[in-house]
Amino acid sequence: MPNLVRETSDRPRLRRAFAAALTLTVACAAAFAFAADYPVKPVRVVVPFAPGGSSDSAARMIGSKLGEVWGQQVLIDNRPGGSTTIGAGFVSRAAADGYTLLLANANHVVNPALMKSLPYDPARDFAPIVRLAEQSVALLVHPSVPARTVKEFISLAKSRPGQLNFASPGVGTASHMTGLLFQSMSRIDMVFVPYKGAGPSLVDLMAGQVTVGASGLTSSLPYIDSGKLRALGVATAKRSVFRPDIPTIAESGVPGFQVTNWFGVLAPAGTPEPLIEGIHQQVVKIAAQEPNRQLMLKMGLEPALMGPAEFGAFIRSEIQKWIKVGREMGLQTQ
Repeated sequence: MPNLVRETSDRPRLRRAFAAALTLTVACAAAFAFAADYPVKPVRVVVPFAPGGSSDSAARMIGSKLGEVWGQQVLIDNRPGGSTTIGAGFVSRAAADGYTLLLANANHVVNPALMKSLPYDPARDFAPIVRLAEQSVALLVHPSVPARTVKEFISLAKSRPGQLNFASPGVGTASHMTGLLFQSMSRIDMVFVPYKGAGPSLVDLMAGQVTVGASGLTSSLPYIDSGKLRALGVATAKRSVFRPDIPTIAESGVPGFQVTNWFGVLAPAGTPEPLIEGIHQQVVKIAAQEPNRQLMLKMGLEPALMGPAEFGAFIRSEIQKWIKVGREMGLQTQ
């Protein structure tokens, strides 16, 4: 008799558990069916930059290839402004149905360190799909600087606190953040000189008007090879495939140093996981094809793939890293 009473009292709990399991099964089945049918209409990829440039080129290459696979048009929607916040904000408010995606870059994780408030949360309001590629940034000096290695430059800077000028091509750029992190981690004091773009900063660096700067490796190679600039190291965790003879800053005296201008695809938060995984797999297949890999290399992009979970962890870690640097350097400007 006691057993019968216990069984009877357990029935409502068992019914609730069964109902919950049935609801979850139906939801999962619906999500998988949705992913299998996707896409049934054009997909929009928002690029938070003007046409041209690395982000736009990467989006158009991947979009073109995805359009061929899906049999649907992939529309590239350029929404520049606000240090990528205009385009990212638009995507954060879009329906989580896979038809609006964001081609993000390193600005996405740097902005929280630069702005007092954002119209979205760069981690919580987006679902990472895939990190696609990265660009190496090189630490550069004028040939007259008596330092040929990172260690020698750090020693020089420590002997001349506040006397060496760093050419900053724009607040929040990968080049600017390379200089700030380098100053923070090596405990040196440099004066940052702002420029409106990488071109003017490189011109003054080659003229000896400033001492040191940072710029994309591939765009700097002609000046490095001609002897107009000297590369002390690259900011990425590993040496660049474009110039493996140039050491990383991390291996040259600043352990753990890493700055990369990465490119990846995000969706609005809440996008079904089967759909996220399906897009991820398609992009990985496209990136693995040798003609596409060579095309990315011609753009100056090095394949650096990450899946949704790893990419999400990377984004969260980078946000915290730059917030810490921002606090140390008093970066918030808005």
